[in-house]
Amino acid sequence: MKLQQLQILVAVVEHGGIRAAARALHLSQAAVTKSMRLLEEEAGVPLLLRRSRGVDLTEAGTRLLARARVVTRQMALARDDLRQAAGEDAGSVRLGVTPFVTLSGLGEAFRWFRQRYQHVQVQLIEGLMARVLPGLRAGTLDIAVVAADVGELEGDEFQRQRILQAPQRIVVREGHPVLTAPDAHALVAQEWIFTQSIAGGQQPRIDAMFALAGVAPPRRVVLCETLAAMTLLRHSDAVSLFPAPLLGHPESRGIVAIDPCPIRPCDVELLLLTRPDVPLTPAAAYLAHCLMQVC
Repeated sequence: MKLQQLQILVAVVEHGGIRAAARALHLSQAAVTKSMRLLEEEAGVPLLLRRSRGVDLTEAGTRLLARARVVTRQMALARDDLRQAAGEDAGSVRLGVTPFVTLSGLGEAFRWFRQRYQHVQVQLIEGLMARVLPGLRAGTLDIAVVAADVGELEGDEFQRQRILQAPQRIVVREGHPVLTAPDAHALVAQEWIFTQSIAGGQQPRIDAMFALAGVAPPRRVVLCETLAAMTLLRHSDAVSLFPAPLLGHPESRGIVAIDPCPIRPCDVELLLLTRPDVPLTPAAAYLAHCLMQVC
């Protein structure tokens, strides 16, 4: 298999077809078609299913695509590393970031980064751990900043640097009736909003939080992303969890902590993750430094 063939496979999938990939790569359509045919001959199995509106991947094509993305990304990083080490302001950085950072330190960190690297392309994926960890694991992301319950992320799969540890609070909208007499049973009777990651791998921790308060977990639960959760909180009587440092930010207007609260969630850790087997380029290392310092 040739590197260019893998690059073309990635382009065909990302651009939705052979014709669009040819335009993006500045190649003829015939050259792209020939490259895919030779790649399929080398693989010994069909990789693409040609459709009238583009292409679909076969099962084998899907498996090869995952590795092709890693290979092509690592080649791009190798070029970026050499160019940036020589003083060039070029290349790209791919970052996965938790909404915790998006709502707080991302803007200042990016401004700081741009003072040194004005032309390095930054690709940002915002999301919780369930979304960004697969990209870091597969090599399509260079850095990930995640928020995890203390002790949740163990093992040596990723290199971890702790940025901060912060308490979480039980929150509701301003003027919520439960604020006048907070009671654990009254709280669990409300509808609760959890992010998808909390409802998944952190379920035992959530159950333990309610058990310590002497109540059963709530029966009415909405699962959603962070932005949707904040919107629903402002416009309903729902209850949720929130990192304490974000309370008081303009983005969290209308959302207040229950104080005192009979239910106490565990603290959250903000962690910067990288792959231990892949060195960061100078630009990626500097962006990680900016995020660490600002947050």
